[in-house]
Amino acid sequence: MGRTARVTREQVLTAAREEFVTRGFEGATLSAIGAKLGISPAAVLRHAPTKRELFTASMRPSAVDMEPLAFLEKLDGSEDPRAVLRRVGETMVPFLESRIREVVALWVYFKQVPGVGRVPLPFDPEVRPTPPQRNLRFLETYFRRAVRHGRLRLEDPTAAAFAFLSTVHSFVFLQYVVQALEKPMALDDYLDTVLDVWTRGAIVSANVSPRGRKR
Repeated sequence: MGRTARVTREQVLTAAREEFVTRGFEGATLSAIGAKLGISPAAVLRHAPTKRELFTASMRPSAVDMEPLAFLEKLDGSEDPRAVLRRVGETMVPFLESRIREVVALWVYFKQVPGVGRVPLPFDPEVRPTPPQRNLRFLETYFRRAVRHGRLRLEDPTAAAFAFLSTVHSFVFLQYVVQALEKPMALDDYLDTVLDVWTRGAIVSANVSPRGRKR
C-alpha cells in the first residue's frame, strides 16, 4: 500500500480555493480538492475539520500580488502610450477576471449560508491606500509623466486614469460576469478599439464631413 502524499496546509488551501472559485461551494467536493494534490478527502480534512471551514480559510484575502500595475513605476513617460496602455489592459483583464470569480464565489456562498457575516473583499479595506487605489495611482502618475514628456494631452490625469481603468473593469464584468455578448470578444480586438478611440477619438465635429473635410 502506497504512502499518502505529504502536502502543506498552504497547498491544500490553494487547491481548495481553485476548486471553490471554479465550481462554487456546493459544486466543489473534497474528493476533487484532494485529487489535485494526490491525497484523500480525509487527508484534506486534516487541514480544516469541515468543508465550510475549509471554504472560509481558503477564500480569505490571499497573498496574491494585488498591484499588477506596479510596473508603471519603472516608466519615465517617454514611452509610446499605446504600447503602455495595451500592456495595462493585457495585465489587468486576467487579474480582474480572477478576482471577480473569487468575489462571485464568495457572494453566492454568503447569500446561501446564513449567519456567517458579510461578504469579504479580496483585500483588507481598512489598510489604506487599498490595492485599487494604489493601481489607480500607478496609472495616474504614469499619465502625469507622459504629459510632461509631451506623449499625452490630458486636462485631468486622475480622471483619465479612472476612465481607462473603468473601461477595463467594464470589459471584464460584461464579458465574464453578465456575458453580454453571444460570442466572447477577443481581448486584442477590444484593446485595438479602445486604443483607437484614445488615439484618434470617435466623435466627429459638426463642421467636418465624413471624409474629414470642413464644410
